[in-house]
Amino acid sequence: MVNKKRTSPKGRPRGTGRDSRGGLFLAAAREFAERGYEAAGVDRIAQKAGVSKAMLYYHFGSKLGLYHDVLGDMFLAVGQRARAIADGPGDAEQKLDAWILTIAEEAQERPWFPPIMLREIASGGPHLDAETLGRMNAVVGTIRDIVVQGQQEGLFRDIDPLLVHLTITPTILIFFARQGVVARRGAVGGVAAPIPPEAFIGHITTTARRMLRIGAPGGGA
Repeated sequence: MVNKKRTSPKGRPRGTGRDSRGGLFLAAAREFAERGYEAAGVDRIAQKAGVSKAMLYYHFGSKLGLYHDVLGDMFLAVGQRARAIADGPGDAEQKLDAWILTIAEEAQERPWFPPIMLREIASGGPHLDAETLGRMNAVVGTIRDIVVQGQQEGLFRDIDPLLVHLTITPTILIFFARQGVVARRGAVGGVAAPIPPEAFIGHITTTARRMLRIGAPGGGA
């Protein structure tokens, strides 16, 4: 007699009664952060989530689909908030401050994201699909609009907005990735303890303003 997979009346594999999708998402996010995409195991993810592997495929379709969902969650959250900032009231410096704070807050809420993204970038982005890249570009578009506004207001020097993005965003990712390392391993080899996020945000905000203002090194008068 064939042992058929038990499903719900709607074709859904039976789970445990908990929020199986949310549990899988968190388990996968931590697995990808710790091991990287290639080494991450769907069996281990399902076990940590306390559900069957069939639930993973039911919700996400594949390991790659789950990976894209983890990345997309960050980019979508940042993109929506950043677009509201770029399109909202305030001068360009105020928007710049809010933009930086948005990325930092969302990264802090998702401690798995910085190590995942840094690993993905270092490996050449082999697992980034068109939708994820589109969400990334949407975030870049918001800082472009803020920089252009600042130039029109006479606040910011002539600078490529992509360079602004590449100066700020990787720094935020590295900061929060380092916070995770120090939190797990402690101060090793004289490395300082974790820096308060608010101190870092204040530092990067001040640095970004100085970089963009007219009269900054490499800028106009």
